Amino acid sequence: MLKHNVRWIMLLLVTLIFFIQFVDRVIISLATEPMMEEFGFTPSQWGIILSAFFWGLVPFSIIAGLAADKYGSKKVFLVGSVFWSICTAGTALAFNFVSLLIARILFGAGEGPSLSNGVRIVTNWFSPREYSSALGVAFAGVYLGPALASPIIVWMIASYGWRTPFYVMGVIGILWAICWYKVYTDRPEKNRFLSNEEKAWILSEQGEVSKSSDSAKNKSLKELLTIPKGLRGTIFANLWGFFCVGYALFFLLTWLPGYLSIERGLSLQSMGWALTVPWIGAAFGQILGGRCSDLIYSKTNSRRIARAYWSVSWFAILTVSLIFVVQIQSVLGAVVFLTISSISLASAAAPLGAVIAETVPENAGSFGGLSQVAQTMPGILAPIITGFIVELTSSFNMAFYLTAIIVGSGVIILGLFSKPPEKKVEDSEITPRINVH
Repeated sequence: MLKHNVRWIMLLLVTLIFFIQFVDRVIISLATEPMMEEFGFTPSQWGIILSAFFWGLVPFSIIAGLAADKYGSKKVFLVGSVFWSICTAGTALAFNFVSLLIARILFGAGEGPSLSNGVRIVTNWFSPREYSSALGVAFAGVYLGPALASPIIVWMIASYGWRTPFYVMGVIGILWAICWYKVYTDRPEKNRFLSNEEKAWILSEQGEVSKSSDSAKNKSLKELLTIPKGLRGTIFANLWGFFCVGYALFFLLTWLPGYLSIERGLSLQSMGWALTVPWIGAAFGQILGGRCSDLIYSKTNSRRIARAYWSVSWFAILTVSLIFVVQIQSVLGAVVFLTISSISLASAAAPLGAVIAETVPENAGSFGGLSQVAQTMPGILAPIITGFIVELTSSFNMAFYLTAIIVGSGVIILGLFSKPPEKKVEDSEITPRINVH
């Protein structure tokens, strides 16, 4: 029976690895207080440590995106997952600033394949009309990881020390890599678990997208990174949208535990549970955002409305809610507005990957890699800037205001320049999904 929905099994594997990756990433943020105390780091030094992960991630995002188009996602994700899992466990062996810095850079390099390969897998296995929904489900793992794992990670830190969760997650990553190697194939028609019915459905839905996807293997680097005429404004606006998402996301992922403990005075255990609610809200926003975007597209036949304007609306809500986080006095009120911020962030982000898949489907891996660079570049900036702001002002307020300004610029840029190519979806083209019976 599951053979009728094997593509969703592939998507589940991708969702799981995003879940694992972002648990790996958030461990160090949850361990802010014990690690800063053990090593004697200042806020500015800690900001550099938090940023170092992205020093490795950014260049390898481009490399992994190009490699995905040339060699396939299976090989690239397999190598990356084994490497970053080893580096995750290796982080626990750090003994000073330099060793921790190196561990974080190598860990980031290992996670380079994530976004670019996620986009490539969706374009390989799903109908174009399912792109946003599928990516919404996949990237829900980004938020479900911190949401569901934070209390467990905090418990491990409190009970067994901050090194323990790094070892545990390293082992879990290796187990995922084994499953990936056994189950996934780059092309649906080569998958032994796929029924003939679903195989025929996927191939008919893919049409020219599948052919152009395979042709990418014969393209030069210049061809893989060429933007079609008339679409440059859309691509660059979309990349700025990813930058805005990245700044807000990595500001919250890296410094939110510190904000709740340092600024709001929460204990380690209370902080773990307080983080769960906003990130569950973000996962809900990611799934709902992708699904609603696809539904709006099916009703309006307008990608600008369904993709660009959807993101613009949620960016506007995010801008306002970030300001209210620091304006409200109660911890409960702050958590409420952090939850609204997280839902808005995820809902705004949900259609961005679909725009890449729809605008340049034949080079989805390459431009997915560029999108990951745009989203992770602020991961270099946000932790360092926030660390210096906290050290200089003894407060997180200016850091929240700066994030709100950056996100607000996304409202303007996307609203003016994002114009995804329109392709009318006729009623006759709408094929019912294959359901589990």
